[in-house]
Amino acid sequence: MKFKSVVIAVTAASAMALLGAPAASAAPTGGIDGGCKATASLDKLGRPTATSRCSGRFPSGAAHRAVITCDIVQGAREHVVRRTFRSDWATTGSAVSVGCGFKAFLVGASSEVKGA
Repeated sequence: MKFKSVVIAVTAASAMALLGAPAASAAPTGGIDGGCKATASLDKLGRPTATSRCSGRFPSGAAHRAVITCDIVQGAREHVVRRTFRSDWATTGSAVSVGCGFKAFLVGASSEVKGA
């Protein structure tokens, strides 16, 4: 039964990749005429990373950060632990990234804004 659900998940992911769907993205948040958008990708070593970029006008002092949630395989019995990582706060004009380590699987990515 578990094998069947894994096959279905892999098939669905392959179909989305063939159709050109992005790996993961969050809806734009905050700002006037724009907002912040988070995108997820894999780095050259195969680890999941999330990048947050903002566009549009934001109030002075506004900041944003990238958030990534990963399932991490740990221990000799290889149990799965869900962890959320957040980047440091950055001004809205710059891009920020955060990533998971090895033996990690992407669950979701988003962007947080404060002061907007």
